[in-house]
Amino acid sequence: MFISSIPHTLAEEVEDVVSSAVQMHEDLRVQMHPMSYERLMVEIAVHNGEILFLDEQLMSAAYDPTGLVPLDEILNDEWESLIPDDYRAVDEKTGQTHVYAIPFNNDSSFLENLGVELENPLVAIVPIYAENKAFSMELLQYIMETN
Repeated sequence: MFISSIPHTLAEEVEDVVSSAVQMHEDLRVQMHPMSYERLMVEIAVHNGEILFLDEQLMSAAYDPTGLVPLDEILNDEWESLIPDDYRAVDEKTGQTHVYAIPFNNDSSFLENLGVELENPLVAIVPIYAENKAFSMELLQYIMETN
């Protein structure tokens, strides 16, 4: 699900970008919504969205590591170096630092392939309520590595 300034008319292009991953999981649907705190709160409240791609401005409302899946295992060294400290947090149970959000700026192949240029980075998170966390992480890794 996208809650960002990416036009909803690009939903088909987003599906094309992840077409190989769609074949791995037929239930994949791309939802595009305009950037809105209210929309974000509603979608989180009803536990909608396996991966949320948010305009960075919305992160103040969405970023709570206790409600997000750690994403460390899908990061290679290059991506690891691109993650700002703001998207890392210490797990209170283990004391280990984890990455909970992945930014995509205008230089990312993903946004370049969509042909969009955004004022703010797009940030991906996987909410803890995601029904298929393994697939969500696999899809996010696919987007990072192949686009």
